[in-house]
Amino acid sequence: METPLYQYQPLQHSDSARILILHPSPNESDPIECTICHENLSDGSLCYEAVSYTWGNSGLTHIIHCNDAKQRLPVGRNCHAALRRLRLPKKYRKLWIDAVCINQEDLHERGHQVRIMRDVYDFASGVMVMLSDEIPDSRLLLDELVEIGKLLTPGADITRAPPSEAIVLQLESLFEDPWFKRTWVLQEVYRKGLVTIVYGSTAIKSEALRYMYFGYKSMHGCAGMQVSRTQLPLPFLIMSEGENGYSTPQFALWSRLYESRQCLATNPRDRVLALKSLVGPRQSDMDHLVDYTQSVEQCFRRVATFLLPVVGMRILTATRHPHGLDMPSWVPDWSQTLPLQRYSFWYDTIHDDNPDAEFSPPRVRIFGGALRSSLYDESYISSELRVSGFQAGRIVECSKVFQFADLDDTDMQMRQIYNQYDNIRLYLDETSKIQRPKLPDHFSGEISDSKIFNSMEYAQH
Repeated sequence: METPLYQYQPLQHSDSARILILHPSPNESDPIECTICHENLSDGSLCYEAVSYTWGNSGLTHIIHCNDAKQRLPVGRNCHAALRRLRLPKKYRKLWIDAVCINQEDLHERGHQVRIMRDVYDFASGVMVMLSDEIPDSRLLLDELVEIGKLLTPGADITRAPPSEAIVLQLESLFEDPWFKRTWVLQEVYRKGLVTIVYGSTAIKSEALRYMYFGYKSMHGCAGMQVSRTQLPLPFLIMSEGENGYSTPQFALWSRLYESRQCLATNPRDRVLALKSLVGPRQSDMDHLVDYTQSVEQCFRRVATFLLPVVGMRILTATRHPHGLDMPSWVPDWSQTLPLQRYSFWYDTIHDDNPDAEFSPPRVRIFGGALRSSLYDESYISSELRVSGFQAGRIVECSKVFQFADLDDTDMQMRQIYNQYDNIRLYLDETSKIQRPKLPDHFSGEISDSKIFNSMEYAQH
């Protein structure tokens, strides 16, 4: 008889998470066995590694065995492959991997776990990035990266000839792995200087790959002459980035949305929600947005409402039409990957000479610029959308929707409308013997130009 399916039990505390204990096996072909337990992230004795990978095909086509093989849990192909590659021959291994450790069927739990995702990865002892299976012609690259890893010493440069053209070509092929193009992985490696990349059966230090990209000429691989025309993938740009200097999470999210525009996500909501961990110390201000029970349109409308008070009319610079979503035309569709001009914000820290200056809100300057290769283009071009307008009146009541069959029908319905509103009838000659007055006659220049506002005032009173 087939073993029953694993049944998820609710998490009990605000910092609760499931940890997968991967059982050892010396035989790679053995079934994967594990134990799933509940832990509190605030427990100082808790030690685990967090796994970063791409889901790939969402079909649950593989089985892992849980809790002394008494239960089974279907998982996707990529998750199964990651666990098989991470399994040790003789030691148990504690892991956090989202496909198993989050009950994907419980939308409320998914939202809660996304809200504490930064803690999940911050408390981990390390992050394991799982790329695809090794391709045959990548051996030169992997051997080089392993050698570089042995030479890495904190605070010291590497003295070595730049990588050969063949190695650079293999490096560019490595950057084509789907992991480098996903939105979700950004929060998993954000500000994680030490990341282990598993490519096939080879474990690579992220610093070694960064050093190689810059030709071994720079301290910590953060600057220097890059060896490839391929832009350094965004996950690497944010691995060693400092805390952002934005004073509001709205500006931080706005910048991240532009920055990750080309990244992909299976769930359109994740194009925004997966960026929560990247918006700085006030990321909890975004908690109310993380709700997987809402539709995509509801999500994007709430995001727009969140951004609008701070970003203002600049939000229109991210709007691209047409799109198939049912939402106001000004709300950006963040599921799109259409290119946008990149915008960055700087705060003007120079205040006017007044005693209350330190309490005054900072003035914001916006600059638009392109990325030159992997480095910022220093020649910024000032670009700002300016919108002005005036209030012509106030709508106090809306009528039903009218439909007209022809001109005769239009005349008849309009006469009925005129006779219903005193403020309009004041300007009509109802004693006229004309059976079918021409509509333009009722809207003379005098009425429309000089008296129409009096009519509005009358309606308001």
